[in-house]
Amino acid sequence: MRVISSPRKMNKILLEEKMAGKSIGLVPTLGYLHKGHIALIKRARKINDIVAVSIFLNPKQFSAKAFRKYPKAPKQDLNICKAEGVDYVFMPNAGSMYPESFDSSVEVPQLIGKLNGNSIRWHYRAVLTVVAKLFNIIQPNRAYFGKKDPHQLALIKRMVLDLNFPIKIISVPTKRAKDGLALSSRNSLLTPEEREAALVIPKVIKAAEIKVKGGSTDRKAITKTMTKMIDGVSSVKLDFVAVVDADSLDADRFGDDTLIYVSVFVGGKKLTDNRVVNSSRQSRNK
Repeated sequence: MRVISSPRKMNKILLEEKMAGKSIGLVPTLGYLHKGHIALIKRARKINDIVAVSIFLNPKQFSAKAFRKYPKAPKQDLNICKAEGVDYVFMPNAGSMYPESFDSSVEVPQLIGKLNGNSIRWHYRAVLTVVAKLFNIIQPNRAYFGKKDPHQLALIKRMVLDLNFPIKIISVPTKRAKDGLALSSRNSLLTPEEREAALVIPKVIKAAEIKVKGGSTDRKAITKTMTKMIDGVSSVKLDFVAVVDADSLDADRFGDDTLIYVSVFVGGKKLTDNRVVNSSRQSRNK
């Protein structure tokens, strides 16, 4: 396993791998790897000749306070990558990704504001910009993302389509703890009391799923019930809930799948989770 910090060197090495006829699978991460990331790596390892993992805590997608508090464990991350057979780990610093002259960004205006409620809207612009940079540096054939953030996934897929990136986006179901909480690096920051409070998230999603599978099409009524459940837990602050068409993220459109999405703050830490419910009355975890 090789660890590369220079964007230019990473690009040169992986272009040579592609010219040699090898396929490349990319797993972009913020670091502090957990079982969810491992699932992405394993998926990439199955069908790609080369697996690259990027570990870059992108400062542009966080507030200064959130960036400082985000958990970090670079040695542990590298050990996990080595154990999972990763070929290349790309670990750039902020200066190499965003030199002083940097002045570009990527947006998908039509989708970017649909699900982010009261969250800071520049977040997704920063996400798309860094993902576009990673795609250009690493030139993967396939890129792997978890399904925990459907808004992010929809934006990345649209960006790839609109900007003609020759990359296949592969989404992998969310890994969960035994108590049902979706795995997230931020979970490590929760106190025992906050973690107990956070369990309202899977409960709210399950309640909404039952209504949707029961044939309810009154999305406003469902979101009202979800909001009431969250407001009943004093230490959990609602960001937003949504019950929308899974493809378009449109609350007024009814396609084959309905997305149930919850975003909250627990002790100041943002946690999200979701589930897609199929019109055939079968659900699958995101």
